[in-house]
Amino acid sequence: MIRHIVWYLDLSQAELEMLERVAEFAARHGARLRAVFIEDESLLRSAELPCTREVSLTTGRVRSLEPERLRLQLRRRHEHIRQRLEQLGRHSALEWSLDMVSGRRDRLQAASLPEPGEVQVAVLDPGDELAEVPASGGSRLVLSRRFRPAELVLAVFEDAGRDLPVVLRARWLARQGRLPLWLAVPAEQAGRLEPVLASLGLADAMLPLGGWTLAALLAVATDRASLLVLHQDSALLAGARMRGINAALLVAPEREDDIGPERP
Repeated sequence: MIRHIVWYLDLSQAELEMLERVAEFAARHGARLRAVFIEDESLLRSAELPCTREVSLTTGRVRSLEPERLRLQLRRRHEHIRQRLEQLGRHSALEWSLDMVSGRRDRLQAASLPEPGEVQVAVLDPGDELAEVPASGGSRLVLSRRFRPAELVLAVFEDAGRDLPVVLRARWLARQGRLPLWLAVPAEQAGRLEPVLASLGLADAMLPLGGWTLAALLAVATDRASLLVLHQDSALLAGARMRGINAALLVAPEREDDIGPERP
């Protein structure tokens, strides 16, 4: 269901600090991590301008930003990431690879054509809108900058026709991570949706909710780090920000080769 996780990361220290948490998510859910380190072309072009300067965060010293020194810093960060992934791979079941490309993250993500079972991961700050995650044609995994390992899979089941892939992926994630599964449904539609879940053996996981909003949904799991699973076209995502969201899988319309043995 999720065979590969692709993460485009850059030079920033914040990305490096997230590496272990992204790798832990991949290992826990049996997915291979493909990390793609970006040489930001805008940054490299800026370094070629004679007026560009860099300021040391430790000393406050100002000096010219030389392209070769910047490229050296990029190569060192790439090697640092590789060494850290090797360490993580030795201490967990993580399978990984590391590539290095030049470009801009938003363009690279948008141009990437996902393979079957592949999801792109994005790391957002609490105030960021989920709509800022570039659409690449596949499902997307969004992690909060404050991400904690999930303790619960919380899926949204609104539309029996559209949301079956959501339920199947949520069930798979719960099984892989040995996590409890809750399936939130609008209270006024519970009678219609319950037989569908019963046919999958999931009626006991159904959680009818009144006040059908994203805030109400997140409130039912405030004491646990949850993984929210919902369709990327859900109306609940309109204007949604990462505040209160630990992790979310935005499920794309299903393709036959994405469903695999989990199809009922």
